[in-house]
Amino acid sequence: MIKITNIKIYLLKYKNKNPVLSSFGNIKFRSSLVIEIHDENNNNGIGEIWCNFPNHGGRYRFEILKDYFIDFLINFQFEDPTSVKKFLTEKFNSIKNQTGDFGAFENIFSGIDCAAWDLFSKIKKKPLNKLINDQSKNKIKVYASGINRDEHLERIQEARLLGIDRFKVKIGFNILEDIKAITSIEETIESNEKYMLDVNQAWSLDNVHENISKLKNFNYLWLEEPISANHSISEIVQLNKLHKNLAFGENLIYLKKFYELDNDTQIQFLQPDLARYGGITDILDLGKNIKKNKIWLHYLGGAIGLISSAHIMSALNPDGYLEYDINENELRTKIVNPSFQIINGYLELNENYGIGFQISDNLNQFIDQFYEYRN
Repeated sequence: MIKITNIKIYLLKYKNKNPVLSSFGNIKFRSSLVIEIHDENNNNGIGEIWCNFPNHGGRYRFEILKDYFIDFLINFQFEDPTSVKKFLTEKFNSIKNQTGDFGAFENIFSGIDCAAWDLFSKIKKKPLNKLINDQSKNKIKVYASGINRDEHLERIQEARLLGIDRFKVKIGFNILEDIKAITSIEETIESNEKYMLDVNQAWSLDNVHENISKLKNFNYLWLEEPISANHSISEIVQLNKLHKNLAFGENLIYLKKFYELDNDTQIQFLQPDLARYGGITDILDLGKNIKKNKIWLHYLGGAIGLISSAHIMSALNPDGYLEYDINENELRTKIVNPSFQIINGYLELNENYGIGFQISDNLNQFIDQFYEYRN
């Protein structure tokens, strides 16, 4: 049995030089909420808890984690990591329903689940991806995301310098300006490259058909979340029947919705986020029940969640692409040891156990809040 004896929580912040724009507001600074758990033999596991929005959402999740979760996690024993999420889901079901705050609790479940998998694979003396699939390769292709529409030429060129050949551009602000940017992309895209468009749920059922129709002559790889994830699966499926190459999943809360979407054979791109909903456990379940080549993990956050996502993508869909935010973010580039690199468009992993990376001393300069509990 694995017994949790020590827990550390780090809330990290990094101020953006330039705000990242989205259809629902600007991201003024980056946040990363990291949980580190230790067992009796001082093996550790690290996981990242989604906390991107709103800007101070990380502090809220930090306090929930510290005030409510620590007491249940300390001395908790498990044989495999799937039992950790199951235990937490059952333990906090009532308070989650009482508060109506599904998001924060699901995010915390997910990050703890990732830490448990990292710890478990270290104890088993295997890299996480090889624990799941011993044929996994130590690298995964990435696509560049976080590209603001009005800066697309500069950001795409930055991505090219890393060998990246897939680029996702944010639209959904003004359809006429969007079309100008997409036209510019198609005029400059290379023959070996592809681009994707991310609407970030900005359109409604009143205008989505008209807006997508205006894009029908463009050759994008996918159009991401044109409408809110709150719409019914039947509405999403109907939309997909009328239009090409739609992608969904970043904001879907429950696993069963992915199964329902998978029933629509036209949907090729499903985008769960392991730091946000479901953790590694639910995504592995998803991979057992749908075509793995449909799973293209969404990710936007710090280094630890990104590396965890790279392991899962390399194990489930090695021919797919993992999302990689091209914007400057030192919570991605400076907080883990050894540092990781994008080489020829691939995020390179290693043969170290677990996710293969540890928290670096550089992390201290980004700490906004910290808490430790020892047994």
